Amino acid sequence: MKIGIDARKIADTGIGRYIDSLIRALLAQETNHQYVLFLAPEHMESYSFAGGRVENVATSAGKYSLREHWALGAMARQAGVDLFHEPHFTLPLYTPCKKVVTIHDVIHLLDPKVGAMQKAYARWMISSALKRADQVITVSNHTKENLVSIFGADPSRITVTYNAADSGFGPMGGDDIDRELKKLNITRGYFLFVGSDRPHKNIQAVARVMAIMRPDTRFVIVGRMAPRARELFAPYEGRVVFVNNAGRKTIAALYAGARALFFPSYMEGFGLPPLEAMACGTPTVVSNRSSIPEVVGEAAALVDPDDASEAAAILQRLQDDKRFHTELAAKGMARAATFSWKQTARTTLEVYERALS
Repeated sequence: MKIGIDARKIADTGIGRYIDSLIRALLAQETNHQYVLFLAPEHMESYSFAGGRVENVATSAGKYSLREHWALGAMARQAGVDLFHEPHFTLPLYTPCKKVVTIHDVIHLLDPKVGAMQKAYARWMISSALKRADQVITVSNHTKENLVSIFGADPSRITVTYNAADSGFGPMGGDDIDRELKKLNITRGYFLFVGSDRPHKNIQAVARVMAIMRPDTRFVIVGRMAPRARELFAPYEGRVVFVNNAGRKTIAALYAGARALFFPSYMEGFGLPPLEAMACGTPTVVSNRSSIPEVVGEAAALVDPDDASEAAAILQRLQDDKRFHTELAAKGMARAATFSWKQTARTTLEVYERALS
């Protein structure tokens, strides 16, 4: 089987992590399948996968562009692929082979702060993808239920394949943690937020929590933050460090060095940061909404993302109660170990075979 994968978003956060990890896990499977990866020109060298089963093809078709709808299909035909996997809801309209699409979430439809044009585009593309794809993948049962309830999608054609924490996320020695944190002028004992300033990520919850907690509370905030988001933390100057564009090794050290991860998101298709933190042995305090409870199970402290007092009390307890901290960390590590990209790849290959049959 020759499988084409749209890998143009491989450097993005979230979906990019899914694409990169899935490709590596697929290539680790003992099969004779060949893979054609459609990459942006700037990613051709930085994302080169070893082995003779991979062909990288450069495409300048932009993400969310009109051109992607005919260019990728033409390139797939030219490459002779048997199956095309679109790892986002933007399944090209003209794809002359069997098709699999991964739909991670429907946040564009549910978030009231998403603009009308973006919402209309997402609804049209998701609906089109569900109708034209031979098989559909989602990363949580929560998203699958949304697709069935909102679009009337056939649940028998939707397969859930969970994400997982990469092998680079795990317990680290204290010296290794301190060595990485020193590069950022950070010392251990902080709480961590990993996300962005997009409204559904709820960065405001961190500022509300800081207003309640003791004045020695420190936070490290990882992700893209516009000046307006940073202004929320003006009253806490010297107690908040912003980190952007950190490498995977640095992010792993930030997880491992944190007192706890605070993840107050309103909506997630999966929610990878809590699982990564758990894998590093870091307790997690997470939102009780969307797919997040499905992912963390009973291994995290669930809170109402709008209840700052509840979240602050649990974070403070994790700072003061060593036994509670140790117990929650152990539960998290055990939970993270139940997810693997190897299993995700195996299930994805089964989806490919169903699509071809």
